[in-house]
Amino acid sequence: MILSTRNSILGKIADNLGLNKNFNKYTKVEFDPDDSAVISPVEAKVIKIGDINSDGILLSKKDKEVKLDEITGNFTNHLKGYKYINFYLNPSNKHFWVTPFNGMFIYTHKNEGKAWLPVYIGLENIFGIEMFSKAVKKNASICSVFKTRDYLLALIAVGSLNVNRIHIDYDEMYNYKKGTPCGYFSIGSTMLLCFPKHLEILIEENSDVKIGQRILI
Repeated sequence: MILSTRNSILGKIADNLGLNKNFNKYTKVEFDPDDSAVISPVEAKVIKIGDINSDGILLSKKDKEVKLDEITGNFTNHLKGYKYINFYLNPSNKHFWVTPFNGMFIYTHKNEGKAWLPVYIGLENIFGIEMFSKAVKKNASICSVFKTRDYLLALIAVGSLNVNRIHIDYDEMYNYKKGTPCGYFSIGSTMLLCFPKHLEILIEENSDVKIGQRILI
């Protein structure tokens, strides 16, 4: 299944200049395939590690409420009581993502967004301005629910300034090995990884992570 959100004006400009081509190119991911840890699906900065409450609400870095059903569609109930990691991809990061574990995609929800000019998530890191909660409501997003042998994970890609441009290229109900490329952004974006709270977290807020790095066990 190949699925994309529509392009923005700035995204089209970046395409014409050849900028996005350099950012979303798949490259080899280094990790131990026999290790039991969940790996980071992206190269990014860890902006926030938090909880999803029993109402399906999470708090952003600046403690703004984000309703998960705005980005996960009909799968919100399965993620209540989970934890999440908010990854921010800056323009210097690789812009593709991979499967974090062995398993299969079982559900996909696309949201085209409401903004003519997408909200720039990066302002959160540059000026400390809260942008993520606004971006969830206005920017494009794709939620991909991934089933491992023992639990569900959700990978939620949220667009940024020039990126109401998100692509996935996986098939649902097909078994994938950990570390398989399955989607990409244009320049700059955010990903949420939702996971069961019993998993031990191996990374910290404000740390930089590489694709394939051990993050949960």
